[in-house]
Amino acid sequence: MDIFFIGVGEACDSAHGNTSILVTTDSGTRILLDCGFSVPHHYFRAFADGPELDYIWISHFHGDHFFGLPLLFLRLWQMNRTRPLTIVSQQGVADKVKDGLELAYPGFEKKLSFELEFHTVKPSKTTSIGGLNWSTAESEHSQYNLGLLLDDGTKRLYYSGDGRPTAQVQELVQGCDCIIHEAFMLVDEFPNHGSITSCLELAGNGGVKKMALVHLDRTFRTNELDRINTILQSRPGTLLPVAGDRLTF
Repeated sequence: MDIFFIGVGEACDSAHGNTSILVTTDSGTRILLDCGFSVPHHYFRAFADGPELDYIWISHFHGDHFFGLPLLFLRLWQMNRTRPLTIVSQQGVADKVKDGLELAYPGFEKKLSFELEFHTVKPSKTTSIGGLNWSTAESEHSQYNLGLLLDDGTKRLYYSGDGRPTAQVQELVQGCDCIIHEAFMLVDEFPNHGSITSCLELAGNGGVKKMALVHLDRTFRTNELDRINTILQSRPGTLLPVAGDRLTF
């Protein structure tokens, strides 16, 4: 799998952008993980021609994870996309996405040159979509959030969205090849968010080979960067990516 970090920051992080990842499987399937406020501009800056997305995953309905969709749809329409685009998420995703599009650009859904298709998933269930197994687990967050495990038969990638790991998450990531996880602070001091400490524990207990930490509090990341890097240097396979970084496994 090829992982491209479009953004790695939290909601208000102007330096690193909202967390969003473009996943390309070995078979060429392209999946966009979350699409917040800043994502479309960063996405099309990195990919001027906009690689043909197959799926978009939305972890939860906070603005920094899905409010970028209307602008993304607008740009794809300008680029004359005709192939349907599938959005995968929790129950209610179709109404949330369509309501957001109507607020941003009234009446625009009828003008789209491509169909929006929706596929809902449930926690602790595995669904086959596009030749991949999609499995989810609920995290501890202020908004109902599903962490996603993508399995292409040979590689397994877990993306947390937001939230502190739960027992269900720990079970899901066992033996995972790579985790991309929200780590808001150093320790679990901020309610309903993960931390570097809890992420390292999750990876260690799960026998995870690689882990990327994202969605850090912007002030914490700036002020404690040297300390964070020192901690991660002692943990092989763990990295703190910046926008534009690429990871292949």
